[in-house]
This record gives sequence, C-alpha cells and structure tokens, in this order.
Amino acid sequence: MAERHVPGDRLSAFLDDELGDEDALRAARHVADCERCLGELAALRATRDALRALPSLQAPVLTAGVQARSRQLARVARRAKLIVAACCVPVLIGAGAYVLGGDVGEVEPATELFLVEHLGRTGGGPVPTAVGGGGR
Repeated sequence: MAERHVPGDRLSAFLDDELGDEDALRAARHVADCERCLGELAALRATRDALRALPSLQAPVLTAGVQARSRQLARVARRAKLIVAACCVPVLIGAGAYVLGGDVGEVEPATELFLVEHLGRTGGGPVPTAVGGGGR
C-alpha cells in the first residue's frame, strides 16, 4: 500500500509531463498501485481531452463603425491634450518669469515722477495746482 496520495496539482503536472524525472517516476509508481490516484488521473485526462476537443474561438473583429468611433475618440483626446498644453504653457512661462524676475526695487508713483521731471525741465518753475496738490 502506498504511503500518501499524489495531490491533484502534481497529478496534473504528471499528466502534462511537467515533473522532473524522479518526481515523475515516484508519481508513476504510486499511481500504478493506488486505485484512487489512478481514478483521479483518468478524470484529469478525460477533462483535458474534452477541453482540447472544444472548438477554438476567434475574437470578434471590430466593425467599421466601432473602428471609426475609436479613431474619432482618439482625435478628440489628442485635441484635448493640445488645448491643455496651450493653456498650461503661458501659465508656466508667467510663473517662471515671476520667480526668476526678482525684485524690481521701489516703484515711484507716476505723480512724483512727473514732478521730478517737470522740475528738471523747467528749472524749478511753477507746478500746476491740480498736480502739486494745491495748498497742502
């Protein structure tokens, strides 16, 4: 009487010639003396043969309409990517300019700049009341 039965996965490997020489010999000796394992091996063989007898299936070919729709969706996706890129590029350029631009120093208000330029051109002449602030 045999020590242990051969597990189903090992019987399947034995049937498919996937065991090494020693393991295959051990399984063959066991199956020759064990009714239970011999029956299981016969069932595995019948299942394998039945599966091999089934007709092979072909994957369905896409119809022209499905193929056209697929190409259309691909074009829309490419267009969307281009739009996103076109929107992102100016933002990235502006952010880079802001970061790399650094400090521009103190900005002089336009009124003060006008007064300084006016005084320089006129040699200290009168400043118009509306610009100079009148009686302040």
